[in-house]
Amino acid sequence: MSTIKPDAAVNASRPSGYKTELPATANAKAQENYSQMLQKTGKDVLNQSIMQANEKVALQSGNKSLSLLYKTALEGINKELEPIFGSNAAQKIYDSGIDTSPEATAGRIVGFATSLFTLYQQQRPSDDQEQQLNDFMDIIGKGIEKGFADAINILQGLQVFEGEVKAGVDSTYDLVMQGLQKFREQMLESFKQPEQAEQSKS
Repeated sequence: MSTIKPDAAVNASRPSGYKTELPATANAKAQENYSQMLQKTGKDVLNQSIMQANEKVALQSGNKSLSLLYKTALEGINKELEPIFGSNAAQKIYDSGIDTSPEATAGRIVGFATSLFTLYQQQRPSDDQEQQLNDFMDIIGKGIEKGFADAINILQGLQVFEGEVKAGVDSTYDLVMQGLQKFREQMLESFKQPEQAEQSKS
């Protein structure tokens, strides 16, 4: 197979001696633009690498990883409740510069999730309060589980889910489960109080 130069087909239909060559200045300009493009691409790749490295170092500190965990947990809760409350009905309250210890993070996750129970009762009225509570706890539980799973996947992808970071996530999860159980027990106790009050009157 013969090799045809890029300008051969064009020159073939033109008078002998006529060539479509770019001026030297044009070639120099094209080379300069190409060099600049390579330099810019190299800088973009370098900047992206630096950002990823900085993110990895920040997440390794533990504080950023729990901020990420808090954010994904709230998003998981929002997603599970969306069929009931509608799109974006549950406010996403991800803040920066806040206490990101396992205790504080767990407290905010539990506080956010359980604060929605009153609204859930209004959307899903029922005479069986205990069943209503159980259904609600199942829903937010799925959201929290998904949030933790998403955060762990991100941290594992960045290869920082170990040591202090893993211990912080595990501790936060345990505290969240304890907080949810405590909320459930308190609500069940509050359901009994009106009944006890009625019995004391009779």
